[in-house]
Amino acid sequence: MPLISLEFALFFIVFFVVYWLLRMHPRIQNLLLLVASLGWLLHISTAFVVAVVVFALMVHWCGRQIIHAAEPSKRGWLAIGIVVAVANLALYKYCDFFVPVLKTWLQTDVLDIIMPLGLSYYTFQGVAYLVGLYQGKTEHLKFFNLLLHFSFFPTITSGPIIRAGAFQSIEGCNPGAAAQLQTSQPRHIIRPALAVSLILLGILKKWWLAGFLGENWVDPVFDNPLQYDGVSLLTAIYGYTAQLFFDFSGYSDLVIGMAMLLGFKLPANFMMPLTAINIRDFWARWHITLSTWIRDYIYIPLGGSRKGFVRQQINVMAAMVLSGIWHGYGWNFMLWGALHGTALVLLNVKHRLWPVTASPRPQSIILSQWLTLTFVCAAFVVFHTASLAAAGSVFQSLLQGSNWVMPINVGALSMLLLLGVCWFFYPCWVSGFQGFVGLLEKIPMWAWPIPVGAILLLIYFMAPAGIPGFIYANF
Repeated sequence: MPLISLEFALFFIVFFVVYWLLRMHPRIQNLLLLVASLGWLLHISTAFVVAVVVFALMVHWCGRQIIHAAEPSKRGWLAIGIVVAVANLALYKYCDFFVPVLKTWLQTDVLDIIMPLGLSYYTFQGVAYLVGLYQGKTEHLKFFNLLLHFSFFPTITSGPIIRAGAFQSIEGCNPGAAAQLQTSQPRHIIRPALAVSLILLGILKKWWLAGFLGENWVDPVFDNPLQYDGVSLLTAIYGYTAQLFFDFSGYSDLVIGMAMLLGFKLPANFMMPLTAINIRDFWARWHITLSTWIRDYIYIPLGGSRKGFVRQQINVMAAMVLSGIWHGYGWNFMLWGALHGTALVLLNVKHRLWPVTASPRPQSIILSQWLTLTFVCAAFVVFHTASLAAAGSVFQSLLQGSNWVMPINVGALSMLLLLGVCWFFYPCWVSGFQGFVGLLEKIPMWAWPIPVGAILLLIYFMAPAGIPGFIYANF
């Protein structure tokens, strides 16, 4: 049952009514949320429910040992919990790498393994929870609340990665899940106009914009790059980054809005990343809950910037390569992480040799934004293709001189220019969204179905047929 479907919409409306009838009983609301979350997983696969329950039991047990063990033993229990969690993730995530070898060795075809839905996300949440307990920064969660924290149905598919404890990001201080789950105070809907607007924005981005770009401009070109002219290839390369942004940020908008309607505040996952002025700024704004997790649980434990400039660059590269490997086991994912790591290291070296002493001029900012975007788009070619050879075919066709002298694809050129105009005026779209939120807040709630219904009808008639899946659910 996809989040963008009539079935889920009907389920959520009924659930919403029952949930708020229990407003004075947060514990019963939690139980209702847990039943809905596990029921949703059970509808997909019984194995997914078993996987998250077993994982929650393991993390809860290790957490109790960390709390009650003597000081010298706490670190050992933390290490055990992290090793088991990461090993569990690696077993499923990289099974496609070693299962063919085992099949050949054992002469059997019964070793196919399906990765549990949301495994990466609740693994990261589990590691953050155990570290928070060890550091004394996270309150202990009762088992069923911990299980709800891992299986919360809006976030389990593709995040955001909400931690049990509070954490810092470009947005500021983000509240953790523990305090929100274990509150004894009645919950309330958080800014209903903004919540509804985020849901609409998420549907628009994911169903219409991402679907349109993927179906018409990205997928056909990446499937057969050698058959297309240079303009079409360039449109597909920039278009894929736009598609990925609309897909993933749209999902994040959708689930953040749903959580607000249920009385929960989730951390922002995207903050205008395609207008970043450099690659460091990009990672502060793109998939924020993952990039801050990498910062806090990989980069800083490796030493961060505390052990000298050279060691800092090694830590940066290691963190970004591990980020790439997390997305998949292929060499293309490792290369994608290494490309971003290299870009960050070069930026650090540049700022070390030539510190920024004055505010940049507007034209310099625009040029920096475009160069950053172009690098991100080129790196995503490696991310998107199935192998290094396939990525090489895309770049080979793009750089082939004959592809730029053949008749220009006017449609592709028009789309490329449209993407550029939309990117240049992106701040205007953000202001327009804020204006829509303000409009809903000014008019009575009974009148909301008019603008909301009009937007939904527009999306329905303009979006491609079918219900699209979420790209990041595969990671």
